[in-house]
Amino acid sequence: MTLTKTATNVTSELPAGWKNAYERDRSDGADYADPAPERQAARALTAFIAGGLAFLAFPGTILGVWNLIEITSRRSAGGASTAWIQAHGQAQVLGWVGSFILGISLYVLPKFRGWTLKKFGAVWAVWALWTAGVAWRWWAGVRPVEWRMGLVASALLELAAYALAQRILLFSPSEKRKNSGRHAPSDLGSWLGIVGFAGLGLALAINLGIAIDVSLTRSLPVYPAHLDHLLLIAELWGFVVPLAWGYSTRFVTIFLGLDPPDHHAARWLCPAIVLVVLSAFTFRFWITDILALATTLAAVHALRIFHPPARPAKLLYIYQRYPLFIRISFGWLVAAVTLAVVADAVPRITGLGGASRHALTVGFIATLIFALAPRMLPAFLGGRELYSPRLMATSLWLLTGGCLMRVSCEAIAYTSLPGATVWSILPVSAFIELSAVLVFATNMALTLRQAPPAWLEPDSVSAELPLYWFVTSFPRTRGLLIEAGLTTLARVKDPPRTLSLRAAAAVDGVEIDQLLQILSQFFASRRPRLRGRQTLVGS
Repeated sequence: MTLTKTATNVTSELPAGWKNAYERDRSDGADYADPAPERQAARALTAFIAGGLAFLAFPGTILGVWNLIEITSRRSAGGASTAWIQAHGQAQVLGWVGSFILGISLYVLPKFRGWTLKKFGAVWAVWALWTAGVAWRWWAGVRPVEWRMGLVASALLELAAYALAQRILLFSPSEKRKNSGRHAPSDLGSWLGIVGFAGLGLALAINLGIAIDVSLTRSLPVYPAHLDHLLLIAELWGFVVPLAWGYSTRFVTIFLGLDPPDHHAARWLCPAIVLVVLSAFTFRFWITDILALATTLAAVHALRIFHPPARPAKLLYIYQRYPLFIRISFGWLVAAVTLAVVADAVPRITGLGGASRHALTVGFIATLIFALAPRMLPAFLGGRELYSPRLMATSLWLLTGGCLMRVSCEAIAYTSLPGATVWSILPVSAFIELSAVLVFATNMALTLRQAPPAWLEPDSVSAELPLYWFVTSFPRTRGLLIEAGLTTLARVKDPPRTLSLRAAAAVDGVEIDQLLQILSQFFASRRPRLRGRQTLVGS
């Protein structure tokens, strides 16, 4: 809310105390702490997370399970519809992971750069364009009605969302640019973020080009295998993996108590990532896989993931063993690139390539998200608490077990006789992973459903706090205060920032002690659930 907008609340009918407060807001150049932008940012992030969970649960995982059942029922890697498999992959990579990364980036990156978003129309446009584009791409693959228009239009929507998101992230408010200037970043995380978002732009451009070609030359919404492989490398190694590493330099380092990463590694790690993606354009994917293996080993060393921690891990209010699963996820990453190289060296073992992709997408990406999201997102979403550390533990163990079963059996199944018993194990792994996804999605959905807790102690409620702070930080207090007698509050949209609770009570003739009691009861009812608990899962 700007002071210009605040001025629209001033009318001749308001009491003198309120009009004087609005006048102070206009004349005082101080930048008052305003909780409204943070609430709006959390609301937008909630939309991205909710959309990502929807893509994860249905178009992603459930469709993936169905595809695997089709494959195992025919005892053949070609048993499922290629269009469905590709639609499933896009829903997972861009729908789930992409929505999470875009939402988190729009929430945290302005803060990292030292400024705050105050207008959110463009952010909501990014969400609408991205969600519509990814959903349309999935629908064009599974329901091939007007699929030609669907492929191209969805690619254009995704590119539009990307361009708008970059405009938001790259162009800070003009006063910040004047004061801080333009300086090249010096930390590894920032450079990985730059490479990752550039990689996303490249992947979306490739996707648009393939979509146009397929719509003009093909009879089904199926990308050619070599072009689909190129797109997958651009999405995973150009976008998801660099950004996963980039955010790990900040969040994994802090949460696990690690030493800071090797920031000098940006000089060679970022060019190596670029080389991995560019090598895929030669369609000699064995070169890409060797480069990816070398880059991964170097990145894991630079991030110090497996180094002894320098400080205790952050374990409060969460599953206590989540640091183990973060390290397991990076172990899966090393296994994924190793399997890819072996698959190139031994092409007769046809299932190794699929096992490698599963180790990367589920073993690394999904496990890292399952371990980090319950730790990060509740704090971003209005200071909420994780609904259940036990559900977090359940999802991590199920996902790890299902992924281990899938990766270890896939290579054997795809190269064995059709009647081999190992084929019957693959659907079991799929349902275990589906269970993990549903548990994770349920836990996150219930976390989002909770009202943000009030971390202010009831006895800390002060009459000198601004009325604006109460009604903006905790909108439900607005109705409580109006019912208690603050009738002027009902006549305005935004109260003045400089009007204290005591002054507002005096204007409307309400006993301040009555208001303080009502507010204290409200804050007592919204105290954190887990605060004060000494025993959590895994402790």
